[in-house]
Amino acid sequence: MSRRWSLATAVLGVLAVALAAAIAVTALRSDDGRSALERAVTGSADAAETDLTRTHREVAEAARELTLAFLEVDHRDMEPLTKAVLDRATGEFAEQYAASVEDLVDSAERNESVSSGEVLSLGIGDLDADSALVYVAADSEVANLTTEGTKQPRYYRLQIDMVREDDRWLASNVQFVS
Repeated sequence: MSRRWSLATAVLGVLAVALAAAIAVTALRSDDGRSALERAVTGSADAAETDLTRTHREVAEAARELTLAFLEVDHRDMEPLTKAVLDRATGEFAEQYAASVEDLVDSAERNESVSSGEVLSLGIGDLDADSALVYVAADSEVANLTTEGTKQPRYYRLQIDMVREDDRWLASNVQFVS
């Protein structure tokens, strides 16, 4: 039963991310049906649309980098991995993550954990000049003592609150969603 529940949760998570992406794309559509990105590429976008498209790309890239850093684990050298997350974090998330780094490193070393992630889908739900709400569907392959070194898939659905600080987009909150 728990395997069915896990599969149903994963499917619902993917659907939620797809819906968020569809909403973001729809919000960028103009009356003529062309997206802001398409107008920016063809040169028919006005300055506001070009800025919006640039901001979407910046937010998406920052959220993608944070997600990959967050899912990367290698018990042999955790310091640069945890630093990569903290470099992309601010506020409450930075404080919570910093407070858990020692436990995370201990757990990774004790379990001989290795994990690498992949972002499958990303959608921006809300966006203004200084904040964004991003939904991410990501998978990773995890190997540790309990998997006897065999890589096993893990599925993550994240909601990331991003804020702009000093012209950088940083994660202020990361939540697992289903």
